[in-house]
Amino acid sequence: MPSLPEIISYVQSITYETALLGLFFTAGLLLLSRDWRVLIMTLLAQYILVGIILVRLVRPDIAVLKVLIGAFICPILFLSARQVSGRLANSPLTAMISIRRWRDLRLAWLGPDSPRQVSNLIFQLFGALLILLVAITLGNTFPLPEPVGSVTTAVYWLGLAGVLALVLTEEPLRAGVGLLTALTGFDLFYATAERSLLLTGLWGTVNLLIALAIGYLMVVKGTGGLEGER
Repeated sequence: MPSLPEIISYVQSITYETALLGLFFTAGLLLLSRDWRVLIMTLLAQYILVGIILVRLVRPDIAVLKVLIGAFICPILFLSARQVSGRLANSPLTAMISIRRWRDLRLAWLGPDSPRQVSNLIFQLFGALLILLVAITLGNTFPLPEPVGSVTTAVYWLGLAGVLALVLTEEPLRAGVGLLTALTGFDLFYATAERSLLLTGLWGTVNLLIALAIGYLMVVKGTGGLEGER
C-alpha cells in the first residue's frame, strides 16, 4: 500500500488543466444526470478533484482533510438513497409496474411524455452551457486574488452550477448535490484564505450536518411517497 507522501507526490503530478477539466465535466454531469448513483459518484469525484487542486495551494493535510470530508458525505447520501430506492422497489405500485415493464419502456420512449423529457434535457444542457459562459466571463472580468486566481473559473463554475441545480429541481438529492457543489466552489476559494486546520474541521462538520439533513429529507419524502400509494 502506498504511503501518504507517495500519494501526494502522485497527485501533484496531475496537471491543473486535467483537474479543471474534470471539475467542468463533473459539475455538468450533476446538472444533466437523473440517476442517484451517478450523482453521488460524480460528487465524490468532484471532492477528489478539488483535493488535487488544493494540494498545490494549501498544506497537504488540509487538502487530504477536504477529500476525507467528501468521502464521509457521499456514503451518507448513498445509504439514504439506497434506503428510499429499496422501499420504492418493494412497494405494490412498483411491483405492478415491473410486471408490465415492456409497455412502460415503450411509453417512455414513444409516449407523449418523451418530447417533454427531451425538451427538459435540452433546456438543462443549454443552461449548463450558459453558466459555463458566464463563469468564464466572470473569471476574466473579476479574477480572484492569488494563489487561487489560477482556478478562478472553476470557483465560479462550481458555484453557478450548484445554484442552478438547486433551483431547477424539487428532489432532495439533486437539490442537495447542487447545494454541496456550490459550497465546494466556495470552499475552493476560502481554503486558500483561511488555512487553519481547526476552521477546516469546523467547516467540514457543517457540510456533514448538511449531508445528514439532505439524507433525512430524502427518506422523509420517499416514505411520504409510499404512504400516498396506499
